[in-house]
Amino acid sequence: LYPVLEKAGDKTLLISETAMGTLVDICEACGYDSMQCLINENSDYLVNGISLNLRQLAHQPHASRVLDTMLRHSDASLLPLVEDVIQDVLSALDQSYDSQVSTFLRVLYSLMAALVRWFGTPCSEEGPRGQDAEGQVLSSQEMERFFLDYVRQKRIAEGNVSDSDDEEAGRYHLVPPAEPQAPTAEAEGEVPLPSHAQLAKDVLERCIHLLSHGSLRVRLKVLDVLELCVTVLHPHGNHLLPMAHRLWPALVSRLTSDDPLAVLRAFKVLCTLAQKCGDFLRQRFSKDVLPKLASSLLSQAPASARAGPVYSHTLAFKLQLAVLQGLGSLCENLDMGE
Repeated sequence: LYPVLEKAGDKTLLISETAMGTLVDICEACGYDSMQCLINENSDYLVNGISLNLRQLAHQPHASRVLDTMLRHSDASLLPLVEDVIQDVLSALDQSYDSQVSTFLRVLYSLMAALVRWFGTPCSEEGPRGQDAEGQVLSSQEMERFFLDYVRQKRIAEGNVSDSDDEEAGRYHLVPPAEPQAPTAEAEGEVPLPSHAQLAKDVLERCIHLLSHGSLRVRLKVLDVLELCVTVLHPHGNHLLPMAHRLWPALVSRLTSDDPLAVLRAFKVLCTLAQKCGDFLRQRFSKDVLPKLASSLLSQAPASARAGPVYSHTLAFKLQLAVLQGLGSLCENLDMGE
């Protein structure tokens, strides 16, 4: 089974498809209901082989392919069994950034894609902006207090203070404000992350360092992995926001001084970050990215205005289109209405 799974992760399509057909034949011959059952019920044997071969990468360079295939064709029940092996992959990546980075990034991408598939929150479950963190809509009394206080503070700021304002303020305070709740352990970041979120955080830390890799192909794959990491960490804002802070300088470099293909991919990551982090990135975006995006659009405008139909097939057009299509929702997510 191990060699067949290794071939199923081969880059050559003919080899991988033939190996997948062989796995289906093994399932039928051995009485397994699906390939997922085949992998899960033999995972202890497979994990042991992967772990041993990862320690001898010079002689067993394709060990990560087996893990890649397992992640793509299994479910969340596999995660506790492969956590230690994934840590071995991260350790091996730390020791061989140059020689095996492409191979390991492929595994990390499969891991993050699997975590999004297993634990990701559907967009329909994310509360709208008018709701609080627990998904509860503000009451009419709370809305009234907010607007009355806003009007009163505006008058005070303009110097228009009268007795009626004091009476209005007194009426405003008749409704007792809700008592602030004591900060919970989760709010203080004391509750440990779930295992899948901790894995996403560990992968994200490695990807931050790899964003400056000399290979364009590696940088593109790193950006793809980063986007998935942000999606997995989204429900855990206390951990996502500090990681976004650490990621920001490297991401700005990719947005402002890289190959257009990398800029296009980095802008996609930025849109995902803005959607998940909200106005946390507003000031940084306004200072570091927005002026350069605006100047780039202005400089490209004359060329695109005179361009013919062939221009729509160029990378410059695709980048310009992506920025124009994403800038509105990006500013909305960052709450830049003012």
